[in-house]
Amino acid sequence: MTGSCHCGAVRVTVTHKPDYVNFCDCSLCAKSGGVWGYYESADVTVKGETRGYRRVDYDEPAVEVHHCPHCGTTTHWVLTEHLEGDRMGVNARIFEPAELYGVEARFPDGRNWFGETAPGDRRPPGKLGVDAFL
Repeated sequence: MTGSCHCGAVRVTVTHKPDYVNFCDCSLCAKSGGVWGYYESADVTVKGETRGYRRVDYDEPAVEVHHCPHCGTTTHWVLTEHLEGDRMGVNARIFEPAELYGVEARFPDGRNWFGETAPGDRRPPGKLGVDAFL
């Protein structure tokens, strides 16, 4: 699947649909407009220039969110040096909704999560195109 930013300057290709997407409502996700599908870096190809942003309210931010410098669309995130692992988040909103039809949608309570435990859920999971829409 290949998705793009609004102006088309950044294209992101993934090798498969995500197992699920997170509609996180933490301040970063809510304000960046991200609905995240998760991948190993080998499963994602990003073409085009992006700019990164690390949240300033944490001393050691876990991710750097990338966006198109031309239209501002959030495309993906990468882990920072503060976390180990091979994981990327790709914004599901850059793909055509029909491509993700039926993928599980989760709704973690990011606004009330501070990293010490697993986040709670704001509502039960659903399916994209049925119970939740991009």
